[in-house]
Amino acid sequence: MPVPMKPSPSGSSAATNSEPQQQQQQQDKPTGAGIDTGAGTSRPKTEAELEADRLYEERMEEEYAKREGGA
Repeated sequence: MPVPMKPSPSGSSAATNSEPQQQQQQQDKPTGAGIDTGAGTSRPKTEAELEADRLYEERMEEEYAKREGGA
């Protein structure tokens, strides 16, 4: 049966040595509600997107017309 080994103190100190580096990386990147992620901004639609929107609108109109006629 193998003898259980205790974690060495040097293993825990290695983790603490990397913490300042991780904190520095986190400080370099802004976070929170104030950062500009680009969410909510719009861009011009591509031709494929415009065509897909047009087809969707046509299908929705046809579907509503079916439902209104059957009611």
